[in-house]
Amino acid sequence: MKKTGILIVAVTVVLSSLCGGQTFTVSLGAGIQSPADSGYRDIYGRSVFLPEIKGGISLSPSLYVWTGYGLVTAKGETPELKSAAESSQNFLSLGGGYQGALSDSLGFKAELGLADVFYKEEALGETVSGSALGFTAGAGLTYALGKMFFLQAEAGYLLAQKTINDVKVKMGGLKAGLGAGIRF
Repeated sequence: MKKTGILIVAVTVVLSSLCGGQTFTVSLGAGIQSPADSGYRDIYGRSVFLPEIKGGISLSPSLYVWTGYGLVTAKGETPELKSAAESSQNFLSLGGGYQGALSDSLGFKAELGLADVFYKEEALGETVSGSALGFTAGAGLTYALGKMFFLQAEAGYLLAQKTINDVKVKMGGLKAGLGAGIRF
């Protein structure tokens, strides 16, 4: 996650410098995700911890493009055999957003984008890994702490599907979280 986060910040800074005069943001967030797949919930639980990092560049006062990275890791137990299971899902996303102001300090945003989910699961002596392309959509509120810093609350949905060993698997799910960011 550290390398991916550094890459997102570096790419956003370079693009920001090429698009002189544009606003550049970086935010860190933490929240929970309710997995979309019922089989995943049976093994790993109804919610999992989801840290995220995002970088964005404004195209106009209201429109922006963003990229993000999130990570879910979970340990659980298979329902019937009670065997240990371990899973990780890495979410790399890219999209566009719309932002506006509700007051001097309070703002809103809505985002839509593509997500590539890299997954790995180890259970019953087998390892399954790969990736699946999907979509993400979300909305949030921001609260300005001066000109540069802000707090945020976000909710959204991410979904990617893939058939693995003749079973249709859904990755991602409903998510919500809090975070903080900086605006240049």
